[in-house]
Amino acid sequence: MDFVVIASTGGSVLARCLGNAYFRDRIRCVVSDRPCGALAAARRHGVATIVHETSDGLEFSDFLWRRFEAQPPDLFVSFYTRLFRGRFLGFAQRRLINVHPSVLPACPGRDGFGDTVRARARFIGATIHAVDEGVDTGAPIIQAAAPFDPEKSLEENRHVVFVQQCRMLLQVIKYVDEGRLAWDGDGAPRIRGARYRVGEYAPNLDEDLPLGEL
Repeated sequence: MDFVVIASTGGSVLARCLGNAYFRDRIRCVVSDRPCGALAAARRHGVATIVHETSDGLEFSDFLWRRFEAQPPDLFVSFYTRLFRGRFLGFAQRRLINVHPSVLPACPGRDGFGDTVRARARFIGATIHAVDEGVDTGAPIIQAAAPFDPEKSLEENRHVVFVQQCRMLLQVIKYVDEGRLAWDGDGAPRIRGARYRVGEYAPNLDEDLPLGEL
């Protein structure tokens, strides 16, 4: 399989994941609508980059549709801070995912972790979900949760979520690579061979997930 990353952020999760050979061997390119850290991370690892500079979300969405219509990847991974619109959403349906730093549906939006902390939630976490026309409203595919530790710094707690995001993204790539991600008629994701035991991740991470440095 191969996947395309769509990004407009600093790219810290992407940069960490690019250090993993399993992840790196399956990425086709990184696309952005502006210069950003995600592009720099891709270039450091020899990954192709595409830049279409625009501040218009619809224009960028239409560019993505035109660019990948003839040869679509198996998966689009979004670190994009604007809403996707137009024909691209229909074209990429059920193969467009977003990585978000909160346990959705709680705390959607650009600062999921910060909003979680400000709400004094007892748990922090992350979600990888399908992308639809809303703001972080698509169906969750995999989630993680951990207690917020008041004895640790904010940065240390945020790092827990960062690691969750990296590991979950690698897991979803593996789901798609192995043909295990399926969708019900109502758009709910189903993972073949998944386990749901008590733990930090639901579904549980595969025992043979090639975490490497993650």
